Amino acid sequence: MRLAEWMQGGFALLLAIAAWFPRKANPLPIERCRRITLLAVLTVVAIAFAGSTSAWLSPPWGRAFRDWLPALLMLIPYWQTGQFFQGPNLKIQNWLMELDRHWVEQTSHRIGTARTRLGLGFEIAYVFCYPFVPLGLGVLYLAGLRWRVDEFWFVVLTSTYICSAITPFFPAMPPRDAAAPSKPDPEMPIPAPEKANKGQRFNRWLQEWGSIHAISFPSAHVASTLAVSLVLTPHLHFVGLCFLFVAGCIAVAAVAGRYHYTLDVLLGAAVAMTVFGASYRWF
Repeated sequence: MRLAEWMQGGFALLLAIAAWFPRKANPLPIERCRRITLLAVLTVVAIAFAGSTSAWLSPPWGRAFRDWLPALLMLIPYWQTGQFFQGPNLKIQNWLMELDRHWVEQTSHRIGTARTRLGLGFEIAYVFCYPFVPLGLGVLYLAGLRWRVDEFWFVVLTSTYICSAITPFFPAMPPRDAAAPSKPDPEMPIPAPEKANKGQRFNRWLQEWGSIHAISFPSAHVASTLAVSLVLTPHLHFVGLCFLFVAGCIAVAAVAGRYHYTLDVLLGAAVAMTVFGASYRWF
């Protein structure tokens, strides 16, 4: 088995064990424990299937299948951690909101980007967090650096899974939801979905159908996108710098669009830089 496969299978199983671990305070419903376990089983089955591809696929295709499979499987721990979320811890959520009021005072009062070109730009930037990892892997392939795949996945998965492991201990709603008052303030009207910019409507749709409806703390999107950029930069300087620029835009958009708190973003970036720095000499 490859290093990425050990990491993904092991982490999914670890979350499944944690789901069944008895807890006095706020125990998980049995149905949620079963979902987390089923997702772990699916991960293990997919990895086992990938390992068997050498029996019926030519070596280049079998290697490519195993190179790309982690891009799909890395979503599973995100969905698993979502099953641990049973409501926000208001103390933690209010603390994060208070930090935003100090750090990004004007932005903290909003529940999304404005209907302007800049707001649309932020929303478009945030869309890139979804295809960013596959794009980074594709660049390695196109540049003839397939032999760097193990390094790529180690840094990206480690950064992402550290964030996923911490997330259940910091249950909070995204700031766009936490800041929305039950009664609209006439001086600060909430933009209706039809009045939001097109990028915001698209992101809201993605969040509605693919999100766990809670924050990842630290931000897994920021950690994974920055991790991809850092892996690419030493080998492909110009392309890596372009990826770093887009990763920076994603981080800013995460706060501007109120998808994450500022502290989520800063810690996500810190996790990625720490993992990359610690593993750089090894690889």
